Amino acid sequence: MVHPNYVSSEPHSIIARLDGAGPPIAHSSQQISAIARPSCRDVKRAVIERTVEQVFGVAHCDLRRSTRGRAKVARARQVAMYLAHVVCGMTLTDVGRLFDRDRTTVSHACSVIEDERDNQAFDRVLELLEMAVLALLRPRALRDGLVPGAMVQ
Repeated sequence: MVHPNYVSSEPHSIIARLDGAGPPIAHSSQQISAIARPSCRDVKRAVIERTVEQVFGVAHCDLRRSTRGRAKVARARQVAMYLAHVVCGMTLTDVGRLFDRDRTTVSHACSVIEDERDNQAFDRVLELLEMAVLALLRPRALRDGLVPGAMVQ
């Protein structure tokens, strides 16, 4: 069973929400792309943070705070850094810059989250988060010609 500090409610309800059985995550690719052409880095951070905030039930200001904060917030931040590294393919140094953390902090976060993937429910939550982040980032990548072999109309 997933520890309550990991997620805001039972893993099954989070999985159902990410699978589309519950209320949708409150932003779409149209809302993200409606932002006035921010840098790719800023878009990645916004997509990852909004998705993690909603799934883990943490406030945006808490996730961006420079101090560690409560365990629930620290775990959500670790997941966000892990997603930036794994899904977006960013280096640990780049993720550190993105989240205003040291590279070694990002390395630790990725190790902790990778270890937690042994828990089947937590692994499913991360798998669905990875798919959600990819789906939200893909329209921008297609539009900007960043997806190899994709035809942009």
